[in-house]
Amino acid sequence: MLQNIRDNAQGTIAKIIVGLIVLTFALFGVESIVGGLSGEPEVASVNGESITEVEFQRQLELRRRQAINQMGENYDPSLIDEGAIRSATMTDLISREVRLQEALGKDMAISDATIDNFILQWPPAQVDGKFSRDQFLAVLRNIGMPPLEFREQLKKDLIINQMRMAVAQSSFVIDEELLALLKIERQKRTFDYKVLDAETIAEGVEVSDAEIEAFYQENQEDYRLPERLVVNFIEVKKDDLAQDIEVTDEEIQQAYDEEVGGFEAQEQRRGSHILVEISDSVSEEQALEKINAVAERLAAGEDFAEVAKDVSDDLGSAQEGGDLGFAGKGAFVPEFENALFALQKDEISEPIKTEYGYHIIKLTDISTQEPPTLEEARDRILSQLQSDKAESRFVDLSTELTDITYSAQDLQGPAEELGLEIQTSEPFARDGGEGIFSNPAILLQAFSDDVLKNEHNSEVVEIGRDTLVVIRKNELIPSMIQPLEEVSSSIAEKLALEKAKEQLTADVEQVLAAANNGDTSGEGWTSAEAVRRGNPAHGEAAKFAFKMPAPGADAVVDKFETEGGFVVIALKAVEDGAEELNDTEKKTYKSFLANRQGSQDFEYFDLSLQNRAEIEKL
Repeated sequence: MLQNIRDNAQGTIAKIIVGLIVLTFALFGVESIVGGLSGEPEVASVNGESITEVEFQRQLELRRRQAINQMGENYDPSLIDEGAIRSATMTDLISREVRLQEALGKDMAISDATIDNFILQWPPAQVDGKFSRDQFLAVLRNIGMPPLEFREQLKKDLIINQMRMAVAQSSFVIDEELLALLKIERQKRTFDYKVLDAETIAEGVEVSDAEIEAFYQENQEDYRLPERLVVNFIEVKKDDLAQDIEVTDEEIQQAYDEEVGGFEAQEQRRGSHILVEISDSVSEEQALEKINAVAERLAAGEDFAEVAKDVSDDLGSAQEGGDLGFAGKGAFVPEFENALFALQKDEISEPIKTEYGYHIIKLTDISTQEPPTLEEARDRILSQLQSDKAESRFVDLSTELTDITYSAQDLQGPAEELGLEIQTSEPFARDGGEGIFSNPAILLQAFSDDVLKNEHNSEVVEIGRDTLVVIRKNELIPSMIQPLEEVSSSIAEKLALEKAKEQLTADVEQVLAAANNGDTSGEGWTSAEAVRRGNPAHGEAAKFAFKMPAPGADAVVDKFETEGGFVVIALKAVEDGAEELNDTEKKTYKSFLANRQGSQDFEYFDLSLQNRAEIEKL
């Protein structure tokens, strides 16, 4: 049936079908069609509330796509466990419904304005950094969800997240917990190590042709190339379209005039501030007392930046001396903005109270932005006009390419009609190749039955919003074992290294024995003093040292194998971190630990909800 539809896609029957669909949509609307599905069968219920087959299938498809994207260049359809995906999808839907019911039961709600703001900033709906309605609708079409339903699902997700944050943000960390973590994180280890290099020895090791032949015969499957595909393809890049687009001087002048006509010179002010927060542990009276003490220090001549580093509670600016950079009006809360724009350059304000606490502000610079000249703006305007026209042409080409290639018998006709070039790929396997052939969406099309077996043109694949690709099978190369002559050199290197490591075995044991007797000062030994965790200076030796048990009176000695040989290591001392933290560091660490603990708290809370819920899978 599907084949008949494809074969007759341009015929009278197809046009009649499309006409009926358009008429149905025009009379009743898409939403009414979706609404007619309300009688869909259920797949589960949570405390009496249904989860429908439609919801399940939509989430199942989203999870499949996520699995493909996570595989990236290693995408292989055979690795996707359909049963596991279906099970995980069902679990997620049930868990989500349990959380939603709990959140609604606690009267949590999200305003329409919050939902609108989220949609306007939703990354998949952005084009050139701005919300695009067309892009938004295209994304929803891809996941099979009408806008109103998406909005409702988004509302539910935001309500659930509101409950999550309410639980997670109630967590806190005491000083004792912080100190215990720092002892481990800032731990230092002292050790000696010796590298026994097998690669250098391997350079002088001889490997016979007979040994290479024998290894090849015993391990041929290791040298098997997978089934590989060669395709012909058409590629449309938006940047290439922009380069070929002509823009007249009149268009540039008009764009410049519109830009300058709407330009208003805006004063930008660069300020620095010192913040004393009002919190559960710091009352308003205490904060005011502290900010007044700061004002006295500044009046006595202390440097503003140094005082900010010392006392400011704004972690984002304190280490920069309180610097907030240039900003225009509307960037700060009204009380702060009014004070900043009332100052003269280098003047320091009196203490100002905002919702965040008490501030002292210093105005460090003033800048007024003037409109650029036509010559200054020409290249930028030219590029923007070309980009705008290219965007429009790109959208048109996407539609044209889809229409033309769907029913075409090859790529030659579409390429000639649209003025495009047919290219041929290098062979690539199911786990991907070079360039665009590492893209999961391309691989999904390339190894689909429609392309691979039926030898049709693929669907149009959009890559990164600026590239369109259509592919067609050229040649399928069966799986094959590489000939001996193509792999003999790599086999020789492998065998030589193995022989070199065997020769080193006795040396490794001698070095181990000497190290156990305290002798780690001979030739080839390296000393690492008080190395911190994660220090890259001593490479694999440092990583291994932090896995070893702490030594007692004698050093702990061990060895490990590397690709190029062995390393013998003697761990001599372990020193717990004992550095004092300043207030800013302490606050940062406590915030990190509290966030981590809060996530764990929500997991426990969520588990209790799941255990109490009445769940039925149908």
